[in-house]
Amino acid sequence: MTATQTERQTGAGSITGIIDSDVHPNFKDGLRDLRPYMTEAWQRKLGIGGDATWASRFAAASYVLPLDYLYINSAGAYREDAIHNGEAPATDPVFSAKQLFDGHGIDVGILIAGQLFGIGAFPDADVAATVASAYNDWMCEQWLAVDPRYRGALAVAPQDPAQAVKEIERVQGRPGITSIFLPLHDILHGNRHYYPIYEAAQKYGLPIMVHPSGTENVFAQAPRMAGTPTYYIEWHTALAQIHQSNLLSLVCHGVFEKFPDLMYVICEGGFAWAAEIMWKLDRDYKGLGDEVPWLKRKPSDYIRRNVRFTTQPMIEPHKREHLNTVLEMVYADETLLFSSDYPHWDFDDPKLALAGIDRDLLQKICHDNPMAVYGHRL
Repeated sequence: MTATQTERQTGAGSITGIIDSDVHPNFKDGLRDLRPYMTEAWQRKLGIGGDATWASRFAAASYVLPLDYLYINSAGAYREDAIHNGEAPATDPVFSAKQLFDGHGIDVGILIAGQLFGIGAFPDADVAATVASAYNDWMCEQWLAVDPRYRGALAVAPQDPAQAVKEIERVQGRPGITSIFLPLHDILHGNRHYYPIYEAAQKYGLPIMVHPSGTENVFAQAPRMAGTPTYYIEWHTALAQIHQSNLLSLVCHGVFEKFPDLMYVICEGGFAWAAEIMWKLDRDYKGLGDEVPWLKRKPSDYIRRNVRFTTQPMIEPHKREHLNTVLEMVYADETLLFSSDYPHWDFDDPKLALAGIDRDLLQKICHDNPMAVYGHRL
């Protein structure tokens, strides 16, 4: 880590060098923030070119980023104290750094495109690739260059792996780039469609990071839930379904056998369910292993070796003593990475969310495990 490492007090003692794997920078003015990083032709195509009037900016002819327009948290999606000078949360990198790093004792934060979660739902692969590329330039210039404690996950469009690989090659060598953000799409992640992206990720030593899209069951090419929820609370709790399906797909298709050095980080997807997945896969593999002969080891071994889970939203068992039992079941000393989800409403402060966890395990979750995943790029 190039950032200064300091000892931070948590509920279980001091931790050196806390690394946050899930921080979301936001645009001040939507896609118009990306205008300087697009050609004029693309600005016109997206409807964001020129000095647009209020009417034209909100006309149907203008592109908008795919978001969750059906499941709305009536209290809002962000921390109210993250609003600064009347601007939306996480739009000011200086204020955000002060609030997140200085205010919560976090040393390094990895940026994952706050408003690009849903670009996997774009029907036009070229639009998705162009937006991802412009975002990467914006992130590097407007955030990574502002504070040395920021790191970034470069975004790619999942619709066209060839374009995604070109973008990885273009951006991967820039200062502060630690990983690849792969937005969710309607194709499960074990499918060979993604192999070129995985090959490039392994080549450059960049972990793949995934995150709920905010478009589940709303758009045609969005990832699929088992059904269509009615309420926000229902939808929000069910988001882990997507990650479970993708993880099963990755393991059973032999992705981690084909790409043994690939690291796959599940952000904001929960982790308690991983215990049941590992147990069931290992049990069924005993009788059904002939169906997946390319697997050379127990399914749970691939998960422990190649998959990591972020802590946010941290589980809150009704009996606090059950927390350490769950952490042991999911091999938290190997698989968990701390994340805050700044600046969202369910933000996790490491001093509070991780209180009661053994100090040695905290050190692994907050520092050692992320260092092993992101390596020298931190």
